[in-house]
Amino acid sequence: NDLPHTDCCPGFGSVAKYVATSIREAGYDVASMARTSTKIFVLEVMGRHAGWVALYTGIGASADWILVPEVKPDLQKMCAHLKKVYDRRQTALVVASEGIHLPSHDEAKEEKDEFGHMLLKNRGVGTELAEIIEKETGKETRAAVIGHIQRGGSPSLFDRVLGLRVGARAAELVAKGDWGKMVALRGNEVIPVPLTEATAKLKTVPKDWMDFAGIFWK
Repeated sequence: NDLPHTDCCPGFGSVAKYVATSIREAGYDVASMARTSTKIFVLEVMGRHAGWVALYTGIGASADWILVPEVKPDLQKMCAHLKKVYDRRQTALVVASEGIHLPSHDEAKEEKDEFGHMLLKNRGVGTELAEIIEKETGKETRAAVIGHIQRGGSPSLFDRVLGLRVGARAAELVAKGDWGKMVALRGNEVIPVPLTEATAKLKTVPKDWMDFAGIFWK
């Protein structure tokens, strides 16, 4: 969901819904485990530079803390909050983007692919975060990583309709010879946007969204 000039990228809603409500299909059921186990759980989800999946998943799964790449983690504040939550409920849930930066990470030393992007699969953010939480809170903490299975599954009705709408609009642009455009969703309209604008920068999670998520961390 990191493309600018569109309210929602096709497929994003399906991914967030799948991770939040169908984790059991990947062999995990973090929500149920959190309700029935006396542990703290960390769920690592996709998100290199933009934390939209973690944000929506965390809100949808009633997470007690959400970590996104856009915000430097305040691990002490998080652990203090998780301890209070655990003392009250005997469990807690954290959702974290795979691209967050932990104190031990040195980007200059991290392994990169042929495009210069760090290999996120080797970072082990969820596992390291679980170790930090367990050490700071004294509570047993487990990590679960959903991985690229998030890209699978059946799309939601909204995404099915959105895919058809933007696809049909794109075909119309091709028929007219109107090249170099991306079809974007603005409100309830699908409109063409120049590719130069659509790829100029990433759409990242703004502060007001994180403030909204924080309302539910009680």
